[in-house]
Amino acid sequence: MKKESKQDDFKLDDEVLKISRICLAVFSGFIGFGIFAPVDELGLYDPKWIRVAHASITISFFIATYFIKWVRKNIQAIMFVFFYTMSAHSLILLYWNSLYIGYLVGMILVLTCIGVSFVDRRSLVSYLGTVTSAGILVGIYSKEHQVDLPLYLSAIITPALVSYLTLNIRLSSVEKLRISESQLKKFQDRMLSELELANETQSNLVTTDWPKIKAVKIHSFFRSFDQVGGDAISYLEREDGKMAIFFADVSGHGIASAMVSAMAVLAFKIHGNKSLPSECLKAIHDDLQSLVPNNHISACVLFFDFESKQLQYSIAGHPPIIHITNETGPKFLEGLGTLIVSFLKPQLKNYEITLTKGDRILLYSDGILEVFDESGEMYGEEHLFSAIKNHSDKKGDEFLTAIYEDSMSYSAKQISDDMSMLLLEIQ
Repeated sequence: MKKESKQDDFKLDDEVLKISRICLAVFSGFIGFGIFAPVDELGLYDPKWIRVAHASITISFFIATYFIKWVRKNIQAIMFVFFYTMSAHSLILLYWNSLYIGYLVGMILVLTCIGVSFVDRRSLVSYLGTVTSAGILVGIYSKEHQVDLPLYLSAIITPALVSYLTLNIRLSSVEKLRISESQLKKFQDRMLSELELANETQSNLVTTDWPKIKAVKIHSFFRSFDQVGGDAISYLEREDGKMAIFFADVSGHGIASAMVSAMAVLAFKIHGNKSLPSECLKAIHDDLQSLVPNNHISACVLFFDFESKQLQYSIAGHPPIIHITNETGPKFLEGLGTLIVSFLKPQLKNYEITLTKGDRILLYSDGILEVFDESGEMYGEEHLFSAIKNHSDKKGDEFLTAIYEDSMSYSAKQISDDMSMLLLEIQ
């Protein structure tokens, strides 16, 4: 019984309101029949003042559905009253006019309309039982029938049955919709929960808290395209005292890319003690190639010696590293290489540079570059270099935020990929 009650109480407010307006408009037109119809010539008793009053009230409520909130809120109860008054009006006219066919059509119209107007089975059954019983009595006790009694009775009973069946079909559809909406909400809640968990995982893949090291400062920046992204920034304190840094961009977006990113970080933690950066990248490739068929990774691995300030690095399909000095400004470091975790064997080389006081190393994902203005022109390396020069007086996180905001300003805050950056500053 509880389940049925929930089904009966479930209302599609917008649908009910639309149908109610249609019914009120139809009722207004039919009630107005007596105002203009030649009832006297037809020998019908149909007081004009009743028609005028009934039609005026119906039209008023039809207009009120657009302007009065109370009417919209209580439209089902209002329509229930209208159906009863319409039925009573039609039955009285049928009795007064010996089952005249025109009023019988009105009765059929009302009985048919209610089946598509209500979403409450109890109210409909009550109405149909009352009105149908009254209609049968009117047919039996009317004199000088203008319509055969069997035909009249079938004209009353048949639309009543059709209305009941129509309501059952509608309620069945409504219940299925309610169940679907409930299941969809549960699915959405579960997805939001999983996205929150993935977002927490993502925050662990992008290192933001770096160890405090004398004469060197490291800063990182990350903004995801979706709630989770495929970029990763991590580090490992090597056994030989150097720091290994991993900067990667997994193709694609969302949870799948974040999973691959997490796997890549784990592989980096395992192989970060390799002799050369390229060997670390190749080991990551070998570990993940058979496990990740649909994603590839562009990445950099850097080995930094804090004592000698020597930086060894290898690039796997990643945008070139930018070296920023006070004397020359930004310039690209040499270094090329192919993607890892692809179907091709990676071609990687090792490079090294010795940094001096005041030097800065900037790594960035292609999401920084690949934003477009209204004309479709890409931000690109030229605008990135300009932003670096314009904000050269800024340091650390302030510098990275300024680069990000310059890219966002260029594209009117429309991004198409994850955006991450890493900055090494030699003090």
